[in-house]
Amino acid sequence: MAELQPTFTGPIIKLLVYPPPPAKGGISVTNEDLHCLNDGEFLNDVIIDFYLKYLFLEKLKKEDAVRSHVFSSFFYKRLNQRERRNAVDTSNLPIQKRKHNRVKTWTRHVDLFQKDFIFVPINESAHWYLAIICFPGLEKAHVEPNPLYQPQTKAYSTAVSSSPAADGGLDELDDVRSVADVNSQPQYTDGLHRIIECYGTDDSHPSDDQSSCQDECSEDDSLVDDCGSFNKAEWTSKPTICKQPCILIMDSLRGPTRSTVVKTLREYLEVEWEVKKGSQRSFGKDMMKGSSPRVPQQDNFSDCGVYVLQYVESFFESPLPSFHLPMNLLDWFPQHRMKTKRDEIKELILKLQTQQQLNLESSGQTDGCHSPCEDTLESADLVPPISS
Repeated sequence: MAELQPTFTGPIIKLLVYPPPPAKGGISVTNEDLHCLNDGEFLNDVIIDFYLKYLFLEKLKKEDAVRSHVFSSFFYKRLNQRERRNAVDTSNLPIQKRKHNRVKTWTRHVDLFQKDFIFVPINESAHWYLAIICFPGLEKAHVEPNPLYQPQTKAYSTAVSSSPAADGGLDELDDVRSVADVNSQPQYTDGLHRIIECYGTDDSHPSDDQSSCQDECSEDDSLVDDCGSFNKAEWTSKPTICKQPCILIMDSLRGPTRSTVVKTLREYLEVEWEVKKGSQRSFGKDMMKGSSPRVPQQDNFSDCGVYVLQYVESFFESPLPSFHLPMNLLDWFPQHRMKTKRDEIKELILKLQTQQQLNLESSGQTDGCHSPCEDTLESADLVPPISS
């Protein structure tokens, strides 16, 4: 086991701003943020937002970037936050519209319904996980020819057709896992089990989200279970691919179903549609399914944020050709990749810092990235650092 580093102690030094001026929306990264990339530390909101912005600006093809939108890690938190005491009284509005009011300016320059994918990093109960809203502009599933289709032998086709998810049209599955499914799960330590139990029994946070009462959420049990197998080999074996409106929840600890999160995002989309389009449209569970794909799982106490970043990076690197549900993405990326992910991000930050420093020196500007910057922590000042 890697030796844990001591808790960070100041002074806080700004290392870089990404993207650098004159680009807008730059994120300040400090030595305190860099410290949370040490083994055993929880990633904070700054590292999450920095790396997601880096992936979007540097790694995503332009044609894919146009159809994608990545929300800040503050978006979901703000959506569910209680109103400030000095805020305009909106108690006469339905809870869905009160929530939307808190973030209505976040999309003033973007039409979410022109996007294919919307990424929402979420931190609840000191745990990071990811929601991906897929094809919100579609009103129903679209089936089209599969450009990767490769006809299989009869023997292979028989084997595929006998699998639980062969038709890709399972709307709901009982929450029962076979012995094989249980055995395929990572063997967690007792301590990790306790973490799962802990955050699994408390899906709440300081907000007025209770207004979306739990009774309503409990009947929304349409998170498609992922007991079936739908691997890359099967994608090429199917003559058609599917694009359908859905919300994917990717969680490296496989705790609760997150049906409350899916419901909250559906309600947000309904109000956003009404505001942007001037009409009403349902985003209920019949129109937009919720699903928890089987994704690679963390095997320690602290890597949930690292996995969220890798889920997004893999989504950019290896796009899903079809959105038949359920999905099995356990082989999406090799587990050993996670062992070096923290170091990769740390080296990236230091590399960008060096580049920015050289650019400043060559342009004759003063050195602004090595001075204490307690008053310039831009995004970090908005919300206290989040654990995990």
